[in-house]
Amino acid sequence: MRCLSILAAFLSIALVAGPALPDASPAVSHEIRVRLNPASRELRVEDEFTVDAVGAIKFELAPWLRVVEARVNARRAEARRTGRLVTIPLLAEGSRQVELVLQGVVPELPAADARGASTGAVAGAEGSYLPGYSDWIANTGEDRIRYRLTVEVPQPYRVVATGRLMEERLDAEIYSASFAADTPIEPPSVFAGPYVIQERLEDDLRIRTYFHPELAALAEGYLKVSADYIRRYAEKIGPYPYADFHIVSAPLPVGLGFPNLTYVGRRVLPLPFMRGRSLAHEILHNWWGNGVAVDYARGNWAEGLTTYLADYALARERSSEAAREMRLGWLRNFAALPPERDVPVERFTPKQHDAAQVVGYDKVAFVFHMLTRELGDAAFDAGLRKFWKDHRFRVARWPDLQHAFQQSSGRDLTWFFEQWVRRAGIPGIELVEARREGVEGDYRVTVKVRQGRPLYRTRLPVVIDTPAWSRRGEVVFDQQEQEFRIPSQLKPLSVRIDPDFDTFRRLLPGESPPIFRDVTLSGETVLVLPTRDPDMTRVARRLAHRLLQRDPAIYEGDLRDLPAAPVLAIGAAKDIEDLQALRVTVQALDLAGTSTARAWIERRADGTPWLFVAADGARSLEAVLRPLPHYRNQSYVVFEGTKVTTKGLWPAGASPLSHRFDD
Repeated sequence: MRCLSILAAFLSIALVAGPALPDASPAVSHEIRVRLNPASRELRVEDEFTVDAVGAIKFELAPWLRVVEARVNARRAEARRTGRLVTIPLLAEGSRQVELVLQGVVPELPAADARGASTGAVAGAEGSYLPGYSDWIANTGEDRIRYRLTVEVPQPYRVVATGRLMEERLDAEIYSASFAADTPIEPPSVFAGPYVIQERLEDDLRIRTYFHPELAALAEGYLKVSADYIRRYAEKIGPYPYADFHIVSAPLPVGLGFPNLTYVGRRVLPLPFMRGRSLAHEILHNWWGNGVAVDYARGNWAEGLTTYLADYALARERSSEAAREMRLGWLRNFAALPPERDVPVERFTPKQHDAAQVVGYDKVAFVFHMLTRELGDAAFDAGLRKFWKDHRFRVARWPDLQHAFQQSSGRDLTWFFEQWVRRAGIPGIELVEARREGVEGDYRVTVKVRQGRPLYRTRLPVVIDTPAWSRRGEVVFDQQEQEFRIPSQLKPLSVRIDPDFDTFRRLLPGESPPIFRDVTLSGETVLVLPTRDPDMTRVARRLAHRLLQRDPAIYEGDLRDLPAAPVLAIGAAKDIEDLQALRVTVQALDLAGTSTARAWIERRADGTPWLFVAADGARSLEAVLRPLPHYRNQSYVVFEGTKVTTKGLWPAGASPLSHRFDD
């Protein structure tokens, strides 16, 4: 299971996944029959599988399930249980055919106002969710299994699961569907709800939507866009690896990906960004992360590669400016990352907090952008196709990616992967000197650039501006200080180093305004609550925890003696205005129209970032609990209820990597 990359969604994200094993390892095969009643939450599972055991058969089982009957080689057996672990003693070792009958009541779907990203099974009249990792079938320790699965639900419910849809039946009382995984994949996940099913066939591929009735009108658009994305990535990488692709409406506020299926909150499906970007990201995960599995102990390359080939590629198609803004956004996010939270990208595993996303999504995507620039589009795409061909339905690691790109380009890329994958950090590049010399028709610009240690080898863009045109070139910068000379027939007016942010480097003063992450990522941030309203204080504490992903220290002393640390101040609008007594200049937001809450960041004279959240009352503050954390890459955001009416970044200044020559 993988998370959707939905940066602007009102989602709580959960990600749970396990490494796949090479096809050479034998996989346990399960024959599973399920009866599920979403309304009553009753579940009955009949599970048959064969294992090799010594002394005892052992497996884990969800605590809300009980073993009603156990048979080994057709003989009734005793199942002993300690917590999640079930043990069936054996008198002799060898291969054993195990038959289990399990029953239980699935945990209840939380009330609508209390739903978050569930990491376990839930059920209710709105829908049921049985993820494979929740041990609703016997977990014998296999990361990938083969299976045949048949699920029955009462009318009017419908059910879908990971795996190939084999058949479905409908009578007056029961709907049933059967699924198969012929190639080992993660244990099956099951989804049920009062769904309207709509379908589109593309050659041998079945694409389906399982939507709640009020969303049924969206199905045609989702089916068409899904077909377009699948065709696009199949042409670029290789054939789509599954027989089906399903989009399932979730009662939970989640965005989750599984082999051949994505499970998305019913409130998110109508939003335009879902089809415009996030769906592409999730479909591409069927190649990267599911079709080729990740060895999480050795680094998750899949999220960054998918971000680059889906999110970034779509931005690049919209315009060069949109692509530039995305690259700059990645650099802004990394600039806000405290050094102690920076790790080599090969140590990124699942996304568990905001800092991990900055490394595993943003930096990794940028690494692939630079690799494309280093190799060229043709060699990069050939490397992708080789990587897919060599590792389809197998586990892959960073060295496997390196090998594929070395083979496609005929180059040794050890230096590239050493500095960008195995090393933490980011180069700091500065323009030391810029000179213009020569006469009409024979000018040259000399630039001297410097970097700190450890040294990086970078392909650094240089732009020379003249009265008639701008000339763009590149230089290879791999020393602590280097001087480059660029000829020009026309008189140069200015020189700009990396003006479009094509190099992963530390942003310099003036290149980036403050963003919320300057406060939310810092481990030193203190919380200021300038209010005596107990309801406002209670909600403010909850919001602070969501923004910082921890319980912050609360500063309760004299506000004039605040330490020089990042500050998060949350309160009523009047209380936030009173903070001006601290000589913090509150930025003038354009609040034309109705607004109920607003957040903005600024820096004090000493450079300390302050993040302000002001609301009209406790209810208005509570309304932004879920959406506000998804705007950490902004300088300001204004809400009317839960809806964003204004957002953006403060203007940036001039880049120190640019120099204008005097006439």
